Amino acid sequence: MPVPRLSVVVSSLALVVMLLPAAGAQDGKPGKPGEPGKPGEPGKEAPGAAAEEKGPDEKDLVHDYDKAMKAKEAAARAAAVTALGDLSRELADKGVSRYVTKALAKALEDEDLEVQSAAVAHLTWGRDVETTIPALGAHAESVREGIEKKITRPDEESKTYVNRATRLYGDSCKALANYRDDRSVDLLAANMGKLKPNTDGNDTSTRLVGRVAQALLSLGTARAVEACVRQTQLYTQNDSFQEPAAKELHRVLAIFATRIGKAPPDFTDNFYVDWDNWFEEHGEAFPKKLGKLKEPPTAPPEADTPGSMDEQDDGGAAPR
Repeated sequence: MPVPRLSVVVSSLALVVMLLPAAGAQDGKPGKPGEPGKPGEPGKEAPGAAAEEKGPDEKDLVHDYDKAMKAKEAAARAAAVTALGDLSRELADKGVSRYVTKALAKALEDEDLEVQSAAVAHLTWGRDVETTIPALGAHAESVREGIEKKITRPDEESKTYVNRATRLYGDSCKALANYRDDRSVDLLAANMGKLKPNTDGNDTSTRLVGRVAQALLSLGTARAVEACVRQTQLYTQNDSFQEPAAKELHRVLAIFATRIGKAPPDFTDNFYVDWDNWFEEHGEAFPKKLGKLKEPPTAPPEADTPGSMDEQDDGGAAPR
């Protein structure tokens, strides 16, 4: 049986509480002007009216959320994350506080990918910068490690996990890149640097390198572009295992270069040398720093453009 979203439950309960006084008024006698009648009778402002005008309370939302997150069903926990994310946007500060952000970020540590995905979606914009940036950076790394642990396992559960986690990894990187900050560049570059060469049965690099590269390149600093160019050296071995990752990274770099009007090199066996030369020629054109972000982004990342790797849930690799 489907589990109702917490937001629906909260709204329904609030509506019941607000309507009870009005229902009782039909049977009771009116009070004198300016004086209360019997419970539920007209005569003064109905209970809950002031609370309705004030909107949801931050502490109450997080308190209810914490209780909901104890549910055994992953769908219920994911619904709780979505509810807190949606309802916190109705707060006076639009849910940007560290208190709300930490509550959402905690869901990134949930064992279920559905719950993690809900948290990523609600951390993509408008949340406390100092909490969100390290949380998303750590999450991307955790998802990458989870993929590496399961990718060589032949069972269907592991295969499903890897395919779903591949997309989640890209979403987490993309959300982090929406916080345009040098710390985001550093975290994404470090995460990319931990990718290993492909081996027989392990195509983690093919799956993930394009996703993290696209996130880095969207930030556009010299450090971000250089990290992607330097990564090409990991896939220099002329063998069938490295070629798919090499082509995926080249593809994303080429899209970026074309978009900024700097013609990319062709893909060859020496593509890494060509990209090094390309960066030597154009590197000075990229800004050195983004600085430290003070206010969070006010909107989600732009929709994927044609040709982006997000057209494939598996990041360019064949589904397992």
